[in-house]
Amino acid sequence: MRTKPEARSQKPEWVILLRILLASGFWLLASFSASAQNTYTLDQVLTKVGDAGKSFRSMQGNLERTKVTVLVDDKYTDSGTVYFARSGRDPRIKIEINKPEQQRMLIDMGKALLYYPKLKQVQEYDLGKNQDKAEFMLIGFGQSKEDIEKVYHTALRGEETIDGRKTSILELKPKDPKASALFTNIQLWIDQERWIPIQIKTTEASRDYMIMKFTNIKMNVNVPASTFDLKLPKDVQKVKI
Repeated sequence: MRTKPEARSQKPEWVILLRILLASGFWLLASFSASAQNTYTLDQVLTKVGDAGKSFRSMQGNLERTKVTVLVDDKYTDSGTVYFARSGRDPRIKIEINKPEQQRMLIDMGKALLYYPKLKQVQEYDLGKNQDKAEFMLIGFGQSKEDIEKVYHTALRGEETIDGRKTSILELKPKDPKASALFTNIQLWIDQERWIPIQIKTTEASRDYMIMKFTNIKMNVNVPASTFDLKLPKDVQKVKI
């Protein structure tokens, strides 16, 4: 059994930051059926995702994440809650990992904070002008069709039913070489009722992959500003990266 990764220093580049923020992917535990048939065209799926994004203000839900390291056949899974809201065009994202050990991740006010309660340490990353790229980790929530097509090459990869919900599998490949160096492929399982992703899979050049599964998603609910407060103890060790 793999133990929880220790906190460590990283370069302050947004690409490296995203690797840390997504440091565990997501494993599909539920059974599903797959089909190469598409009920909707690629353009229809992107349009519906974009239409859903027009009314997007916030979301919260449960998540399960798993990172699979292919070379050593290693899998690490954790779970918790995700909160996502907008302040103007800037995203506010908080992930609370509760199992197997506590970890807090916050993106707000141009910074990313990773808090490890057991270590009493918080790592701070300055996003600078790259805060919008933090939405990479929650792509499909609130973006327009044009936003997605500007950044990614897009394709449909069939349909699957997950937990009783029929989904369209939207494949995204980053156009930016820096982004594609991090993730060569991103797949979104788009719920055909609400047109939001209920699962996101990212694949790296090494073939290691990450899957994020969302359940109990609540859209446009009131997410209090206090949600985005890490409530750090006075004796916490602060490390700027």
